[in-house]
Amino acid sequence: MMIKHLIKLDFYAMKPLKKVILPFLLVPIVLGIVADLGMSIMVTLTFMVFMLNIVFAITEKSNFHKLYGTLPVKQSASILSRYLFSLIAIGITAILSFVIFIILSIITSGRIDWIYGIQFLALSILIAVLFISIQYPFYFKFEYTKASIMAILPYIVCFAIGIPLLNYFMNNQNFYQHIISVVNYFNSNILVFLLMIFVLSFLAITGSYLLSKKVQKKEF
Repeated sequence: MMIKHLIKLDFYAMKPLKKVILPFLLVPIVLGIVADLGMSIMVTLTFMVFMLNIVFAITEKSNFHKLYGTLPVKQSASILSRYLFSLIAIGITAILSFVIFIILSIITSGRIDWIYGIQFLALSILIAVLFISIQYPFYFKFEYTKASIMAILPYIVCFAIGIPLLNYFMNNQNFYQHIISVVNYFNSNILVFLLMIFVLSFLAITGSYLLSKKVQKKEF
């Protein structure tokens, strides 16, 4: 029951961000029209992850930890509630982004490519979950300002190493053919693709939660 109240408190902390979130919805709508319909889903979910990170700044500035200190709340419970809150927020955003995808599909082409939309939605959810899984242990370990810098470092390293490495492999015809084969397999086996996304998301978020419990800073 306490976790339920903590989740409500996180949603309350997010209220000031409504003024930013609502106007931003125009961005994925425009991208979906001029670029790719799938981009409307991915951009919306990625933006929500950024908003979820800001919740750490809001709760820190508002001294929520002092409020927690007056309640029978374990730090592990506050961590679990933040992860559950984030997953609920991602779920709501995923539904909203898919509704945008459906509306834009009808407006731009008069038809809905359900398989493409579901695949893009699942992939976007995985990316959002991976972002959270990597970043949250930093936010639970350090103060927001320091954590926000530390949380960016893994992505800088990945881009610095990953992009040149990906370019190298993509220029390799054998590797490229394997990638095409994998893509075609998942296109033909959507349930396998969704199951893989679920397993990867579950493992990432569970590992992140356990790591956050271990490295959390003492606040109350």
